Amino acid sequence: MPSEAPVAMSVRGVSKRFHMVGPGQELKTMLVHPLRAWRTAHQNRDLWAVRDVSFDIREGEFFSIIGANGSGKSSLLRLLAGLSKPTAGTVESKGRVSTLLELGSGFHPQVSGRENAILNGLLIGMTRAEMEALLPAIVEFAGLQEFIDQPMRTYSSGMYVRLGFAIAAFMEPEILLVDEVLAVGDARFQEKCYDHIARLQRQGVTIIMVSHDLSAVERFSDRAALMERGRMVLIGKPQQVVTRHLERLAETSPEIRRALEDGIEELIATSPEAKERFDEALSEHPEYKRLLAEKRARGEADAAGEPPAG
Repeated sequence: MPSEAPVAMSVRGVSKRFHMVGPGQELKTMLVHPLRAWRTAHQNRDLWAVRDVSFDIREGEFFSIIGANGSGKSSLLRLLAGLSKPTAGTVESKGRVSTLLELGSGFHPQVSGRENAILNGLLIGMTRAEMEALLPAIVEFAGLQEFIDQPMRTYSSGMYVRLGFAIAAFMEPEILLVDEVLAVGDARFQEKCYDHIARLQRQGVTIIMVSHDLSAVERFSDRAALMERGRMVLIGKPQQVVTRHLERLAETSPEIRRALEDGIEELIATSPEAKERFDEALSEHPEYKRLLAEKRARGEADAAGEPPAG
C-alpha cells in the first residue's frame, strides 16, 4: 500500500456518547417517595463508547482495529459504516462501502436467501440485474446451492454468516468493513474468507477489520490500531500494536500472563524460526544487555582475581 495513495476514509475528532438511564427502585420506595423515585430513575449518566478518535486510511490499505471487549471497536466501525451518527466529529469516505458487521444484519427471516441477497445489493445502489449477475458467485462461495431459495428462518447461524460474507465481498466494494463475525464460521470457511480478503487486497480494495484474531491482524494488515476505553491509544505496525495489546492484557490478568508465557515457551521449543526471532529480539532488549554486561564484568573480575566494579 503506497504511502502517497489518496485518502479513502478520513476520521476527525469522532466521539459517540450513550445516555445510561438510572436503575429502578423497590416498589415500596416508589410508593412512599414517588418524586424521589422519579428523579432517581431519570438520572442519566453518559457513557462515551468512542472518544475523540482521528485517523486517515488510504486507498488499498488494510487497517485493523484491536482491543479488549468493551473498548469501543465495534461502535467505531458502526460510525465508519454510517449506521450510527457520531455525537461529535466527522467521518468522510470516498468510494462504495460494503459492510459485514453483525450476523444476520439486514436479512429478513421470512424471505429467501436469494431475495435477501438482491435486496442487500439494492440498498447500496446496485441494480437488480447487477445483483442477479453476481448471485452465482455469491451462492457458490457461501456453499448454499441447495438452500438459497429457502426462507432464511430455516438457516443456521453458520449459513447466515456465510451468505452475509459472500454478499459483502462480491459486491465489488471499494471499502470493506468487517467485524468479528468471521469467528462464527468453521475453520475451513474462515480460511476461505481470508483467502478472498487477500484477493480483494491485491485488487486495491480498502479493508477495515475489527478482530480478536491477532494472527490474522499480523498476517494481513498494513497498519493496526489499539483501542482502550473508547480512545485510540496506538496506531502503527501490526506487530508493534499486537505486542502492546498483549502486554496490556498481561498486566491486568495473571492468568493471561501465564498463558502467554506458556505459549511463548512452547513456540520457542517447537519452532526454530520463532527461537531465532526471540533470540534476535532478546539481544536488542536494554535490560538483557545490562544483565549481560554485568555478567561479563563479573567474569573478567573473577579471572583477574579482583572484585567486580560497582
